[in-house]
Amino acid sequence: MGKSLNRRDFIRVGAVAGAAALAGGLRGQAKPAAGAPRRARPDLAVVTGADRVAAVNAGLAALGGMGKFVPKGSSVGLLINAPAWWKRPGSHTHPDLTLAVILAALEAGAGEIRYLLDPLPGYFDRSALAAGHAKEIGAVRKSSGNYVETAVARNKTVKRTSVIKEFLDCDVFINLPIIKHHVGVGMSGNLKNMMGAQSGAANQFFHAGSGAKGEYDDIPFLSQCIADLNTLRRPDLCVADATEFLLTNGPAGPGELRRLDKVILGDDPVAVDAYGAPLVNLKAADVLMIAKSAEWGIGRMDIDKLAIEELKV
Repeated sequence: MGKSLNRRDFIRVGAVAGAAALAGGLRGQAKPAAGAPRRARPDLAVVTGADRVAAVNAGLAALGGMGKFVPKGSSVGLLINAPAWWKRPGSHTHPDLTLAVILAALEAGAGEIRYLLDPLPGYFDRSALAAGHAKEIGAVRKSSGNYVETAVARNKTVKRTSVIKEFLDCDVFINLPIIKHHVGVGMSGNLKNMMGAQSGAANQFFHAGSGAKGEYDDIPFLSQCIADLNTLRRPDLCVADATEFLLTNGPAGPGELRRLDKVILGDDPVAVDAYGAPLVNLKAADVLMIAKSAEWGIGRMDIDKLAIEELKV
């Protein structure tokens, strides 16, 4: 898309793109009998298309619209996998996905939108649409930088941690990870991205709290820490970038890139990551943080039993 759209146009584009469901279908459930009511909302929406904005909007439409997740006047926290140290393509969530989410949240009537971790400087420079939406992007507040210590009630390794205050306080938490290879835990996605809400000291414990000498010397411990952290709060919405991502040498790259032009949306972070695992040549059951998070009941990894609506835009 080469020109800017206003927020209402974004929603209209999403509604039109959502009609592409007629060309898609549901995986993981038997097809309803003739005359049976159509399932109102799938567990996951997976949208394929080169237009990232249309893909996000089609996925939101399939899930019932952003208004299902963002009540009018609510405060919204965005956790984007795009901190200052991820600079290479394929290592961070593409800004067009973030822009689409911001505009949809504003259209739904969000009272405030805030970054839980500020994206890298110049993040929106990669978006050809950003210049036309400087006002909306500027309306998103920066991270407060105010970390608070909190107890982790369900834990095997992490009894307490320190997280950005708005992670606990915002009415709506939207996770915006990128599905990519990770040299330590195998892949990044929703579950791993939650570490972005923590302080640096807390993340250091995840990597070395078991006494490991290197940051990836104890993957079972790190994976359990990630699972424990995810018990604090489940995202209200996950919008995962699988458009172009690192297939090797993640999380920072440089490495081999894979382009699939997919966006995965849902409210179950485990299911979204389980769907994403094969995209980086992994089985979900072999990714410890996914298996351990499923054991905590954070979400489901048996995606073959979930309703997955696949769309093309």
